[in-house]
Amino acid sequence: MGFESLLKELAGKFDSKINGYTQYGCNFINAPADIAKEVLKSLKCDYGFTYLVDIVAIHWPKKNEKFELSYNLFNVDKKLRVFVKVALAEPEFETVTDIWKSADFLEREQYDLVGVTFKGHPDLRRILMPDFFEGHPLRKEYGLKDRSWFNSVDEQNLGIKFTK
Repeated sequence: MGFESLLKELAGKFDSKINGYTQYGCNFINAPADIAKEVLKSLKCDYGFTYLVDIVAIHWPKKNEKFELSYNLFNVDKKLRVFVKVALAEPEFETVTDIWKSADFLEREQYDLVGVTFKGHPDLRRILMPDFFEGHPLRKEYGLKDRSWFNSVDEQNLGIKFTK
């Protein structure tokens, strides 16, 4: 099964609520947020996309749907990769840890860096940034020049100060 036939089957299954395209050799499927989890589950269970490679959250502050999730899925048997894109007005979506266990750390990373909350996640907490860190560094409004958080804690009590 190629990407075009997969797209036709999915469009039929989900009443043409999804669309897709190929650009620069990559296959993209746009799924509305209200059915996106069903589409993702179908891709794994019905079409063999058993490998969740990555989840990426993007912040688009000037768009109506300010956040976008991109699920990088791979069908190992057919050697077919698709990116499922989900546009969100608010930084909140259902967890897919019940579909792919590997989503656990991937969702925590996006929660930590972009601030997307995954409803139903078994352990949603920071994974890369320290607990005292405020904000989400990959959001477009995050001030990159402000490093005041960096000086606020000497984690090992060594008297180290990180200053310019």
